[in-house]
Amino acid sequence: MAHIYRVIVRGFFGELDGPTRAGLLAEADEHEPLAAAFTTAGTLTYDRRLVAFSLRYEMREADEVDDPAAAVSAAALTRATDELRRAGIPHTGLRVQAIDVADAWRR
Repeated sequence: MAHIYRVIVRGFFGELDGPTRAGLLAEADEHEPLAAAFTTAGTLTYDRRLVAFSLRYEMREADEVDDPAAAVSAAALTRATDELRRAGIPHTGLRVQAIDVADAWRR
């Protein structure tokens, strides 16, 4: 059986050059934090201040893994780092929070 996780990778924008800043601002309405969703592809959210951002993922991990939460957290961090690099977005201070959806229902 697989665990379903909602994972948030949070971080801060690094030093943004003019074109990167302009591109992020042009798309800011599409990345509104209040409209964020957990998706398998990932959802980038930030506001117009361009200080901090988050990437939200829905990820699955099998029971056979010794520590599914740690495995999914590491995978999300790798995905986020790769996506930010490909997009040319400098960043700092990445941190990950993973919640097993089943645990949320048990509380």
